[in-house]
Amino acid sequence: MPHAADNRTLKHGCIVMASGVGARFGGNKLMAELCGAPLVGHVVRATDDLFIRRVVVTRHADVASLCETLGAQVILHDEPCRNDTVRLGMKAMDGCDTVTFVQGDQPLIRPASIAALLRAAERDAAGAVRRDAAGRGVADVAGCDAVGAALADTAEGGVAEDYAMGLDAVECDVDAAAGCDAAESDVSGAVKHDAAGCNAAESSVARIWRTSFDGVPGAPVLFPSWAFDELRSLPRGKGGGFVAKAHAEYVRTIEVSSEWELFDVDTRDDLEQLQTHVARCGSAGLPR
Repeated sequence: MPHAADNRTLKHGCIVMASGVGARFGGNKLMAELCGAPLVGHVVRATDDLFIRRVVVTRHADVASLCETLGAQVILHDEPCRNDTVRLGMKAMDGCDTVTFVQGDQPLIRPASIAALLRAAERDAAGAVRRDAAGRGVADVAGCDAVGAALADTAEGGVAEDYAMGLDAVECDVDAAAGCDAAESDVSGAVKHDAAGCNAAESSVARIWRTSFDGVPGAPVLFPSWAFDELRSLPRGKGGGFVAKAHAEYVRTIEVSSEWELFDVDTRDDLEQLQTHVARCGSAGLPR
């Protein structure tokens, strides 16, 4: 079976963030089970066949062993802070045009939603911005409908057929999924220099793309190459959200089909809530 990433123009990378100590959970939450599989295992499977490069960054030996079994590259470390996890992951992203950060404690994130981020970036690069003869950034209206094309392309490629149809693989009531097609939020606006003097038009992908539900942004988040240096040199304790906030004018969102996709497990109560939801919905409660 051909690798889905092979059909794309851009080289997409993925960093699975799996280094949390689980202080609020009372232990390593990433290995806590949901439907007989560790939380991080569900996340890794959701990223299968989407990326040219993929790495799981963790300080847990058991997480490392599991993810290697699942076919993922792993960086096992003992660095203390979130910015360290990002920096180590970025070292494995050489040659990538984009990097998508996926949280290891979001077990219901759907492959279709991640694929929609990638296709939006592809359309962004293909048509949203071009350089004119004078070196100015020029908006190309022919490339502005990034998300509609993203859904069509992922459907045609067999990656996310149910997503393009508006089906909700998380909520058990499929009919309630009406209106849950991914939508782009505010793609208009001229490309301009930010306060740091970074011109997004110089990158093939102009925008930071992130998932959201009901207008509230969350993770996963896709960063274009112009943000890579900042990701490598984050302030102590900061993650990718620090860069997204610094360049808010470049952030665009893709709506996911259910709030459960972006639900992250921080406490044992969170895990129980998730287990109850999945038990109520049956197999439809898991991503596909």
